[in-house]
Amino acid sequence: MKERHVVSPGCTARHRSPDGLHRSWHLVLPARTPPVRAPSAQNVGVLLFFVLSGFLISYTLLEKSRNPSYTFLQFFIDRAARIYSALVPCLLLVVLVDTGTIWLIGDRVLEGSRSPTIFLANLLMIETYRGPLEHLSLLRWPIIGSASPLWTLVIEWHIYLFVGALFFIGATPARAAVLIPIAIIFGQIPLHYMFGALQEDNGLGRSLFALWLAGAYSYVVLRSVALQSRTLGALLAVGSIVAYVATTRAYLEYKPITYPFLVLFVLGVVVATQPRRIVASPWPAKIVRFFAGYSFTLYLIHHTLMYPAFLLWKDGGWLIFIPAVLVANVVAAVVATYTESRHKQLAQWLQRRISRIQFYVRGEPGIRIRDAQ
Repeated sequence: MKERHVVSPGCTARHRSPDGLHRSWHLVLPARTPPVRAPSAQNVGVLLFFVLSGFLISYTLLEKSRNPSYTFLQFFIDRAARIYSALVPCLLLVVLVDTGTIWLIGDRVLEGSRSPTIFLANLLMIETYRGPLEHLSLLRWPIIGSASPLWTLVIEWHIYLFVGALFFIGATPARAAVLIPIAIIFGQIPLHYMFGALQEDNGLGRSLFALWLAGAYSYVVLRSVALQSRTLGALLAVGSIVAYVATTRAYLEYKPITYPFLVLFVLGVVVATQPRRIVASPWPAKIVRFFAGYSFTLYLIHHTLMYPAFLLWKDGGWLIFIPAVLVANVVAAVVATYTESRHKQLAQWLQRRISRIQFYVRGEPGIRIRDAQ
């Protein structure tokens, strides 16, 4: 099967961070925005997301592993619930919207990337596979329909499992026989993105795993070096982002030589915001939580929802752009209310079911829900 790429860089950064760093690290802009000479907000958002993701996963593993009962299985359940609580309904919505787009407007590009097997490949997050086995037709699957932002999610998911497996191999050597195969299977895509790219001709996605590791190591640095000067953090953040913008042009963002500026920017923001909460008042905090609550869903479906509008009004500019953004936000907020916002409940449900299976099959007590929270 010949692989087709429909990649329109999007971005997201949404996680819960340590000590009050809010979850609103999210930047989602539609795939088509008015042209600019400055670095693309979409691409910069992707890069910042990988830095922050590495930082927060490093925090999660190092801090939660202080509890001896915290295992790779719990880490996997938490990550799977977080991602699949949004991914499954969003994939179904993509299929529904794309079907309507094909029927009402007609689009050969969408028609060529829709099938049950492509849906399954996207559900398993093996589309746009890059690695030592990419020559195999079994692994050559495109992104489904208009869901172009999924290319970054594939990389993140494999990084989670690869790094998690390596971490717990060191933390619990007795489980190495199980964890080593996981590391081998899920390490192929991350290792490709240590130096490689999604598209070698334009460098899209180059060295994203190296950038993720830099973010992860930055937490280790802050953990061992106490930096509590808000002024220093602010200066570091402002200086690094100014230097990045000054040295980077639009659609040339994926150059590893500029990545240190983004890592320093995240470090500066963390240092500047950790001594106290940015949003102390309850009402602003509620607003932040509201928008953060559907940000992942918005990232996954924003391009799909806006794609038909830009097919109908190709030169609509801001008159189409702004209403499309508003519609995407409303739809994402409604969908997330019943899906993404309940990822913790899904994790707890999965933990209870797995605990019961462990108890009945091997007589083991399984995961204690209290320890997993």
